[in-house]
Amino acid sequence: MWLQSAFLACLLLTGFAHAKDPVVFVLAATDKVVVTNPKGQKYSALPTQRLLQGHVINVPKGERFSVQVLKTGNRRVFTGPAQLRVIADTVRVLSGPPVKVFPIEQAHQDLIDQWVNLYARPRGVQPAKNDKAEPPKENTLRVLRPIDGSLLLTRNPEFVFQGELPREGNLMLFDSKGKRFWVEPLESEYVSLPPAAKFEWGQSFTWEVRRLTGGRVTSGSFHIASEETARSLLEARVPDTDEVLPESKLYYGMRLQLANAFKEANEVWQSLGMVLTAQGQPSRIRR
Repeated sequence: MWLQSAFLACLLLTGFAHAKDPVVFVLAATDKVVVTNPKGQKYSALPTQRLLQGHVINVPKGERFSVQVLKTGNRRVFTGPAQLRVIADTVRVLSGPPVKVFPIEQAHQDLIDQWVNLYARPRGVQPAKNDKAEPPKENTLRVLRPIDGSLLLTRNPEFVFQGELPREGNLMLFDSKGKRFWVEPLESEYVSLPPAAKFEWGQSFTWEVRRLTGGRVTSGSFHIASEETARSLLEARVPDTDEVLPESKLYYGMRLQLANAFKEANEVWQSLGMVLTAQGQPSRIRR
């Protein structure tokens, strides 16, 4: 009797654990596709979301929804009007036309595996938390580009700042050994460094904005890609046209993001009508 009870408890715990594991990875969704989670919360379906068992998806007429089933590795494409439910190991059609199933290339499967490992927490949408921390002041100086830790696909770094520039401030760059590489007076929110700076492929830099009187205002780092890496990523560019499947744009954006080429990756996310947080959480751009 005791062994039987223990066995049943083990099965229940295993089933609960599996219910918490993502079943599908969203590859594409048109604007009006809506997901409802088991708690009844509704939100837009967006690429890179992971959906769990029990999620319901509403695909209105004329809309399209595409996912990878993580267990089988195949791509499933649904067209509206359709009502779908995520079950233990796939997506079931509750109503609507039959699903179209396609194999996924190994390279794309590897991308998704890397993505899931890097951004382990976000699954679908996260309810907003009550953050009592004070937001940064509007005039606080911050850098929009290059994003900290970026891989640059060019030897001509450009800086874009937002906020109040320090009076008589300098932009100072240091090489990988911490040696001062370049100093540029910070007179504008847009800074293009001159050819005399002589940036080379494969170099790494840290940078600081300092007041002339002393004191660091803000800082960051970036890495210039090797020439081979830059060429490979740029040659793989996917055209931003209606003829190109959104899945293809997603794969390219993921490849750029995983390489830390954030500038180019953000351009892809914007073309897909979304933005991505540093934690990998997608949200739709309001139009």
